[in-house]
Amino acid sequence: MDTKPLTVAVDASPLIGLAKIRKLRLLAQLYPSVVIPPAVYADVVVRGAGLAGARAVRRAVADGWIQVVAPADPTRIPPPLQGTGEGEVIALVLCGQADVAIVDDRKARNLCDLLGVRRISTGLVLKDAASQGLIRDLAKTLEQLQERGFGIFDYAQLIRDSD
Repeated sequence: MDTKPLTVAVDASPLIGLAKIRKLRLLAQLYPSVVIPPAVYADVVVRGAGLAGARAVRRAVADGWIQVVAPADPTRIPPPLQGTGEGEVIALVLCGQADVAIVDDRKARNLCDLLGVRRISTGLVLKDAASQGLIRDLAKTLEQLQERGFGIFDYAQLIRDSD
């Protein structure tokens, strides 16, 4: 049976959060293919120049383990999210260019659920990394993320499920 590698489309917030705690590389360790749409690249690297994540994401793209991919059909970008990175991330999944969206934004999560787009959160990425032995202490890592101003909407569930 021919199975294609899992491709994740990542929004700006998860990239920035993971970069803030020096865990961006976990994406490459967990997922065979990591893509970001042009709007996310622009948000993080261009408009975010000098801010958390900009250098790490630019380097990841240059090294080739994150690829910048435009949605094949821009009409698939959900109207409420036109012109946003979240909208382009969802469109990548809807166009079959990615299998899973990594998003934390509430509106984007709700639209994913409404449109049947498989999604995971930054916290779930970290939980998966912990379950594979890539990070030692999930609770401590989540706390580091929160200390750097990153809100984790599913914190309680992640901690409860990891016990």
